[in-house]
Amino acid sequence: MRTLILTEYVQSEPVTLTIIERDLLCQLIRGLTVQPVPGSTDTYTLTGGSMVGVARVGDLTVELRPKIGPAAVLFLISYALDPRAWRTEHASLARDVNLAEAVVPLFTRTTQHALRLGLLHGYRRREDTLTMVRGRVRMADQFRTHTGLPLPVEVTYDDFTPDILENQLLRTAVETLGQLHLRHTTSRTALARLRHQLNGISRITADRRGVPEPHWTRLNERYRPAVSLARLIITTAGLEARAGGQDASVFLVDMNVVFEWFIRVALLERLRLDDRTFPPAVRGHAVHLDVEHQVPLEPDLSWWVAGRCVFVGDCKYKRTTGSVPNADAYQMLAYLTALQLDEGLLIYAAGEEIPHDVSVQYANKRIQIRIIDVTRPPADALAQIGELAEDISRIAARTMRSIRELAS
Repeated sequence: MRTLILTEYVQSEPVTLTIIERDLLCQLIRGLTVQPVPGSTDTYTLTGGSMVGVARVGDLTVELRPKIGPAAVLFLISYALDPRAWRTEHASLARDVNLAEAVVPLFTRTTQHALRLGLLHGYRRREDTLTMVRGRVRMADQFRTHTGLPLPVEVTYDDFTPDILENQLLRTAVETLGQLHLRHTTSRTALARLRHQLNGISRITADRRGVPEPHWTRLNERYRPAVSLARLIITTAGLEARAGGQDASVFLVDMNVVFEWFIRVALLERLRLDDRTFPPAVRGHAVHLDVEHQVPLEPDLSWWVAGRCVFVGDCKYKRTTGSVPNADAYQMLAYLTALQLDEGLLIYAAGEEIPHDVSVQYANKRIQIRIIDVTRPPADALAQIGELAEDISRIAARTMRSIRELAS
């Protein structure tokens, strides 16, 4: 087995790859830049983007390490899963291991907590051919396949079973992680124990961009953190490919998505709001830049009161260099214009210095800049979130005051 270690946005030393390995890595790792070394036909330099984790192609394993370290990534994910149940020791599990190995103990612990009262059961609609009547007889199918015969009977019925979506997602995540050739015996043992607990549960087959989500009620709420992590694992892992006899699998997490997820959930907790008033990606609200509704907009953060947006923000997993990138400023200006707001926030993940706020000439718009330094210890990052929540509350209060003044 060969192992290649990359750090996000850092160019690697020259590495030898077969054509199949090169092509599969480009297929599996979004944002990967592969540059041939001049004068060579099989040597390349690789530069990763925002995707971090592990990709395996045949006997080649590529570890894409985050600049902030796996422990910090695990903190962001575990806090976003369940802010109230998060504990500092969750992040400490990630030291000296790659991201895939780090996620396993978090997933197994979260899933064991969900299963502590036993497997959740629910009703599933089934169609079957039986020797007795159960549920409702499908008359059309009965006449078509068993004309003139009393038995067997084509029936539809509701079956009370543990083989429901919540458990299927957990089982699929277990199998997905098991395909990654984990090095640590404890990780493999923990997954085997979960596989045994979920014995008899079927796996789901879903497009990675469309992993189903259960409808959450008080009856299945205890499953939510485990299922959320399972959906993340299924979405970011398990992509398999075969070419020229090579097999491949991957566990990759987009740090842009993780940072935005953490910021939104942490603010949701501090502001004491819900998904309806502080939705992800303006869910439930159609926002367009143009009057023809041809240019949709989806800011990362928005706060809605009585159908009116009172705050908008966007998260950028970038390190600031003392100035705001033009594209970020243009994007925020579009949000403010479409939502008829005077001010908004750009939130960056790290930076040596905070750029000055941007006051847009002639538009009466102000773009404020904030930094949540995720390289700091969790307590420091959460303290910064508290300060950010206070700033957002003040912006929303000013907006609501302006709306009332205009209405009067």
